Formats: sequence, C-alpha cells, structure tokens
Amino acid sequence: MYFTKVGLHNFGIYKGTHEMILTDKCGERNITLIGGLNGRGKTTFHDAILIALYGKQALKYIQEKERSYDKLLADHINIQATDEETYVSVTLVLEDNTVIRVKRSWRLKGKKIEQQTEVEKNGRLDKYLGENWSYYIEEILPFGIARFFFFNNEKITQLADDSSFEQIKSSIKSAIGVSTIEKTIAHVDEVIRRKKEDLKIFETSELNQEYQAVEKEIADIDQRLEEAQREINKLELQCQKLAIQIETKENEFWSSGGDLSRNRDSIKAEMNRISALAEQIQQEILQLTSSAATPLALCKDLVLQSYNEEQEQLKDDVRRHTDTIVNDSYQRVLKRLDASNLPLDILDIVKKIISDEFIVHVKEAVNENRISMSPASLMLYEKLISEFFPSLSQRISDLITSSEAQEAEYMSLDAHLDEADDKTLAMQLFETLKSIEQEKAVADAEYQKKLDLVESMKRQRELLVGKRIRLIKGMAEKENANDDNMRIIQYAAMSIETLTEFKKRLQCEKVERLSDTATECFQALVEKDSLAKRVDINAETLDVTIIGVDGREVLKNQLSAGEQQMFAVAIVWALALSSGYKAPVIIDTPMARLDSSHRANFVTKYLPAASSQVLVLSTDEEIYGRYLDMVRENVLDYYTLLYSEKEQCTSIVKGYFEEI
Repeated sequence: MYFTKVGLHNFGIYKGTHEMILTDKCGERNITLIGGLNGRGKTTFHDAILIALYGKQALKYIQEKERSYDKLLADHINIQATDEETYVSVTLVLEDNTVIRVKRSWRLKGKKIEQQTEVEKNGRLDKYLGENWSYYIEEILPFGIARFFFFNNEKITQLADDSSFEQIKSSIKSAIGVSTIEKTIAHVDEVIRRKKEDLKIFETSELNQEYQAVEKEIADIDQRLEEAQREINKLELQCQKLAIQIETKENEFWSSGGDLSRNRDSIKAEMNRISALAEQIQQEILQLTSSAATPLALCKDLVLQSYNEEQEQLKDDVRRHTDTIVNDSYQRVLKRLDASNLPLDILDIVKKIISDEFIVHVKEAVNENRISMSPASLMLYEKLISEFFPSLSQRISDLITSSEAQEAEYMSLDAHLDEADDKTLAMQLFETLKSIEQEKAVADAEYQKKLDLVESMKRQRELLVGKRIRLIKGMAEKENANDDNMRIIQYAAMSIETLTEFKKRLQCEKVERLSDTATECFQALVEKDSLAKRVDINAETLDVTIIGVDGREVLKNQLSAGEQQMFAVAIVWALALSSGYKAPVIIDTPMARLDSSHRANFVTKYLPAASSQVLVLSTDEEIYGRYLDMVRENVLDYYTLLYSEKEQCTSIVKGYFEEI
C-alpha cells in the first residue's frame, strides 16, 4: 500500500486545515523530504498518521505509560483553533487499487472527549468499515509490524542502546509471526484452565494428583512472578529517583567549582609532568653550554670578521698570482716587438696599445709571506657560521620560550590546585554524589538481578505448563472420548503441542532468512567493510550475535555510537523486509547520532531501498547540503513545516527550507 494524502485539522501545532499530497514511487524517485526545524511539528505529523491508522493502539508507541488516550487527544487540540473540531486523516491505496480514507475526529466537551472514526472506501462512506476499522487495519498492516515502517530517532536509539537485545527479540517475534502463535497458545491454555473445573471426576486419580501438584507449582510461580514484578516496579522507581538526585547533585557540584575539586588529582599529575619537562629542558640547556662550539657563539661577530678577512686574503692571493702571469706575458710580448723589424713609428703605436690594455696588471708583483688557513679550518668556519650559529640561536630561543611556558602553566595549575583545596563544599558534594551513584549502582544491580529472576521463573513456568499439558492429554485419553469437555481439553492440549512445534519450526525457518537479510542490511549501512561478517540470530533463543570477519563475536559495546545506530536501522530494515508487508516508511529525525560517513550510507543506501514510498522528516542539519545532493535524484517531492510566529502555528508548504 501507499499514502496519497495526509490531513490535519487543529492538530497540535497545526492550526486550521493542512494537507500533504503524496505519491508512490516514480522511476527511481521514492522519497518525500519533509523539512522542519526542531519544535516545528515533525513528530506531531508522524504521530498524526499513527493515530489516524491505529487510534488507541498508537498510545503504546507515542506516549508515556501514565498518559491516557483521551488525555493524548486532548493535549493535541490546537489552543488557537477557531472551531471545536480536531481531526487527522490518511488516504491510502491498497495493492488491489482500493482507495481507503480513514478519519479520526474528536472534540472536547467539558472534561470528556467525544470521538468518531469515519472510513471511506473508493469515495463512499462505509459505516461497517468505520465500526470495525481496528480489525481491518490489522489485516492491512498489523500494529506490531507497523513499528518497522514508522519510526523515529528516539525509538531507533532505544533499540541501539538495548544491550540485552530484548526489544529486538520482541520485534523478531512480531516480524516472523511467532507473537501471534504465542498469543494463540496462551488463549488455548486459558481454555484449558477454564475447563479444569470439569475434571473433578479425576480428583482421585494419580494423574490428577500430579496434575494438581503441577497446578499448585504454576500458581506458586505466578504469585512469585507477581511479587517480583512489584519489586521490579519499585526498583525501577527507585532508580529513576536516584537518577534525578544524581542530576541535581551534579548541577550543585559543578556550580560550586566541582570541576576543580574533581580534577584535583589530575592537576597534581599535570604539575608533576610539567616539572619533569622543565627538568628535561634544563638538561638540554646544560648540554648546549658544555658543547665545544658554544663559546664561539658568544664572539660570533669576531668569528665572522675573521672568516671574511680570510676570504678577502684568498681573493688577493688569486689576483696577485694572475697579475704575475700577465706581467710575464707582457714582458715577453715587448721583447718580441723589440726583436721585430717593424718601423719605429708603428712599433711605438703597438707598444702603446699593448701598454694601455695591460697597464692594470703589470704592476710590480709584491711578495708577501702570509699564513693561510687550511681547507679543513675554513670548512669548520663555514659550518659554524651557516649551520651551528643559526640552529643554536633558534634552539636557545625555543628552550627559553618552552621554559617560560612551562613555568606559567605550572603557576596556573598551582593556583587552581589552591583554589580546589579551598572548595570544601564542592568536595562534600562530590562525596555525596559518589555515595548516591554507588547507591544507584546497587539498585541497578538489584533491578537486573530481579529481571533475571523473572526470566528464570518464566522459563520454569513454561516447563511446568508443558508438563501440565502432557498430563491433561494423558487424562483425556483414558476417559470417555465423547465427553465434550474432555474432547475440548484433549484437542486444546494437542493444539498447544502442535502450535509449539509449529512455532519452533517456523522460527528456525524464518530466523535463518532474517539473519541473512540483517547481515546484508548491516553490511550495506556500516562504513567499515571489515566490521561484520554476519549478523547471527539464534533460532531457539533469538539471541543476536555480530560475528566479525575473524570469526569472533563483536560485542555491541565495541561498536561506535554511529555503528550501533546503523545496526538498529539494519535490524528494523531487515524486519520490515522479512515481514512480508509492503507499506510506506516514515522516519522522524533519523540521523541525530550519525557521523558523516554513516549519514552518507543512510541517505544513499537505506532511503532509496527502504520502500516504494519513503517519508523523511528532517531538520536542516540532517538531510541538507551534500547529503541532500546525494539523495536528490531519488526525491519525489519536497515539503517544509513552516512556523509562523505571528500565527503561532505551523503550515505545510511546498519546497525545502531555503528553496521555498
């Protein structure tokens, strides 16, 4: 099935009448994005669909336990409404193209809520369908299955944080049909219970005596279960009260400087670390001062002067050597000219030209006896100037800066430590807080212990019920087969036996496929390809185990918060696929705990494949920006829940955030 229209009238934050037109999958497009900031009516819109379809049953999913359905409806009447009527409606199309519109309306008369349910079939009001809608919707999409299609971040978070997988086990039973079988067994067992008064004729028989003993044991366990449940309720309330006390004391603790008091030991440890680091810096400074080249840094200018003078002397040596060679050449040229037979006037001109060109180099050579540096000494000079002096200066500067920073930080921590020592009130609050936390830990342990005890007693009761059924069956076989009561009991016992065996076989068959589906879904959603090889579900206990690629179990607390959230989504996805039902998927604020990589997988892998019609209620920090670009090609339509400060109500408008 799929939705074609959702209507709201004076419901919650929606004043007046508002409608959203929806479409089933068109090509690759199956997603309707519904944007809204926090407090703008996303959850209210989600709840409206649940109330329209399931009425009072929706209370189990929407609201707290202590809230009644009438109070839920009353609280959702818009206080700014100009008329008395409030309603929610959903129009849906079934697989045979039948068009159904269900409308739930109510109004407040004094302190009483007047309710009405109307159902239209193919445009015509169907009174019979309206009166029996609660049965009809269970055929279309049972409420136990609907939670796999309609969910929000809070429900997914609860599923992700459920370390014992109890919620997942319950969901698995609903998805594979085991819950229905268990209810049937319970109803048949109740029939047997009601007929036990007709078995008085067997009071003297051995079978009946054993039967009575088993009955007594069952009654005893039932009483102990009832007492244990009362204790569990008390412990749960105690844990809640202690949690509130802890929160109160924590607020007082932090406001009285608790951060300093609580971190006193860490401040001391940090001060010790800084002292050790300062000592290390002093050692480095001593090493620098003991270096043979360090004293030369104190007269760096003299070293540079000496080096520069040596360089100039080397240049002069080269120049004198060159002038000597040129002068010798000049003298030889003159001798050859004198030996030539050139006319005197030409000879004088040539000599003058040569003298003008070589006059600079024909000075008389000066012989100097100078002691020059060796190449090794000169190389050491260059290394000192180019490498050692710059690095030494920078290192000294770094050490001084680091030393000053460590000293400043040490003094600051010392001041904080003094302040922490003065926070006597904070320390008293801290001790009180620790005491309450210990008390809560004891209460939590006792609470878990009671839960385990209840589970143990339930398993014991199941064994006794099985024994009782076998006894009843044996008693029935020995008596008159025509006796109606005996026949009912016999067949009821046989039915329970058959249903129990059918439940086991069905569970084995369905769980294997569910494990495969859950594995595929989880591997598609998680970022790490090497995280999980298989999601294994035990066919008998329904215990869920994540098997890593190395064949070892991956504990749930080893997963990151995002991976746990993806695991919960994968389970819900797999349960929806395994349920055999085709329905729209509605997701409210889906990505609050997901990091960027898991968000990308969620929008690109889950949303396009979740259903032929997917409604996503998103804030502007979830499916937005690059995540919106990733999924845009799969989006059918865009809506935004726009709040008006003037009207103090939300309207449904076309478009998506800044695009409207």
